[in-house]
Amino acid sequence: MRGIIFLGTGLLLLGSALAQNNQPSHESYQYDSGKQVTVRGVVQEVRNYQCPVSGTVGTHITVKQDIGSIEVHLAPANFLKQYDIVINKGDQVEIQGAKIQFEGKTALIAKVVAEDNVKFAFRDSRGKPLW
Repeated sequence: MRGIIFLGTGLLLLGSALAQNNQPSHESYQYDSGKQVTVRGVVQEVRNYQCPVSGTVGTHITVKQDIGSIEVHLAPANFLKQYDIVINKGDQVEIQGAKIQFEGKTALIAKVVAEDNVKFAFRDSRGKPLW
């Protein structure tokens, strides 16, 4: 069952979504809680492309931090569209996610993205995708 739950002031948690059985498994890109970090920065770019992490057309953001930029894998683009999740260039964000190596660089698989007083959940407490 799909749903959106509003809690408190501006906290948006996305409820359990039906798993898409046609998604291939990507063992090398699974969420590893042991590699979880929190990063803060400004969104430099928002892109959708066919992604080996999600196995579908995914939404990605590049976040500029004091120590450089990092690519963040959010979720399938249709998941963001379904829940009207919009993250724009120039937004200040805080991301909780797990580090991975993607195309020879450190990247993140997003679990939660906070922008202003709103939090968007992309994975549950164990790192399992909500789509």
